[in-house]
Amino acid sequence: MRHVFKAVKPGWDEECDGIWFDSDMYSREEAEAELGLGLGQYYRHDDDGIPYTCYEYDGQEYADIVYLGEFEDEDMPMSDYDLGL
Repeated sequence: MRHVFKAVKPGWDEECDGIWFDSDMYSREEAEAELGLGLGQYYRHDDDGIPYTCYEYDGQEYADIVYLGEFEDEDMPMSDYDLGL
């Protein structure tokens, strides 16, 4: 079984990654704690940057993280369509 998260990258195109944690090794709360909060900077044309809260995991920055649930290995979602979204 795995705890599965949808991680949305910063930007307008809403590119996403799937992040999972083995539920034999992590509780949901422990898995969420691995997705650390950080502070990013969003830059527009001639701005000095607008700070925002982000998540960081494995060197990648994410604008949002959504917990999708706990899934059996063979039932892991591969897209929003798999989740009925």
